[in-house]
Amino acid sequence: MKKRHKLIHIVTAAALSAMFLSGCSNERLEDELAFRDIGISDMQKGDYDGAIVAFGSALALCNGEITDTEIDICYYKAAALYAGGDIDGALETYQALIDYNEKDGNAYYLKGCLNLQKGDTDTALTDFSNAVKYNGNEFQLYIGIYENLTAYNMKEQGEEYLNKAFDIKGSSGENLAFRGKIYYLLGQYDNAEKELTAAIEKESKEANLYLAQVYEAQGNMGQAETYYQAYTASGAADSVAMNALAEIEIEKGNYVVALDYVNQGLAMENVTNRAELLSNKIVACEYSGDFATAWEAVQEYITLCPEDTAAQREYIFLKNRQMKEEPPEPETETEPQESTGQGETEQPTQR
Repeated sequence: MKKRHKLIHIVTAAALSAMFLSGCSNERLEDELAFRDIGISDMQKGDYDGAIVAFGSALALCNGEITDTEIDICYYKAAALYAGGDIDGALETYQALIDYNEKDGNAYYLKGCLNLQKGDTDTALTDFSNAVKYNGNEFQLYIGIYENLTAYNMKEQGEEYLNKAFDIKGSSGENLAFRGKIYYLLGQYDNAEKELTAAIEKESKEANLYLAQVYEAQGNMGQAETYYQAYTASGAADSVAMNALAEIEIEKGNYVVALDYVNQGLAMENVTNRAELLSNKIVACEYSGDFATAWEAVQEYITLCPEDTAAQREYIFLKNRQMKEEPPEPETETEPQESTGQGETEQPTQR
């Protein structure tokens, strides 16, 4: 399957330079967009082969001036290649975008992330340097580079990028919120609190989330909960905030409330922390006595995190319980004490 990905990519990449020179006419734009939509739909279904073919078909229709549409399709194609396991193909696509526009900071950043994953740290660092060179006014870029470098045991280099981000000027609520988040990542909580409080005064919704994380990092769970609640009340709540609230309620023993937060998080359109939410769902369901729902959750969780040995033990415990309850026994049997599951489920610490 991976070879097929690469073959398809080489065909489209070989034509990419010519496409950029010839461009795309308006007459074919409708069909081009239709193929793009097919590709996006295939990606959502996990059919990455089909997505790559669709995106390649969309680009093949192009014979006029290059627009943001064609660039957008190339980014989608690179994402499909990566999701399908063809990292080299994705790298080639990002390089083609850079060859077309050498100032495409976003392509440099994504290329750097993949090179870092491949273990080519020198090239990755060069890519990140170019990304900042061309997109140096975006706080999120510096934070993204920091998070990637930290994940690969290069935290010191990552912190250098965080400190560079302070050169970005501006006192808007958004800028203050990002500066506060950077102080939080650097562990400078007093500075973070000052910036984030000022950002909230300028009606930054995200600042409530970051300030909650600052208080949580310092063990002040009461204040953390206050600002998590403020964040959800602002209408900007995300799955990360819902998971954090769920964990606070679990610590307080309010498992039904925790489960409600978990379910709200899982129901959101963009769930970035599904494994963490499912882990807390298992805990909340078990402690509230809903073992059937816990069994459903652990089955999904184990597919996302098969390496989690604690989850594997939990899976066996809940599976055994389900087998005992179907069909129902006339008398309730005592569960083995060594695998109750209640002390073995590790609650996630990464948010």
